[in-house]
Amino acid sequence: MRTEGVVGVLCVDAQGLSLHSEGQVPDGCSGAVAEMGSRGFALVGDGGVVTAEGPMGKVLISLCNGATVAIFMSSSK
Repeated sequence: MRTEGVVGVLCVDAQGLSLHSEGQVPDGCSGAVAEMGSRGFALVGDGGVVTAEGPMGKVLISLCNGATVAIFMSSSK
């Protein structure tokens, strides 16, 4: 990954089918990414960004041309 702190990127469709991934993406997370995006966008709108953060890092989820894109970032230390 070329951007500092980014460790992986995942692109899924509305049903959670993984369309593409690069870098370090947790196994089996495509359905969760699609669901988090769907629920989050219901709260913040389709132009928003949904963020989840924990001890293992952070994920930013956005909608782009009908696909949900998740950017996985390392935890800041």
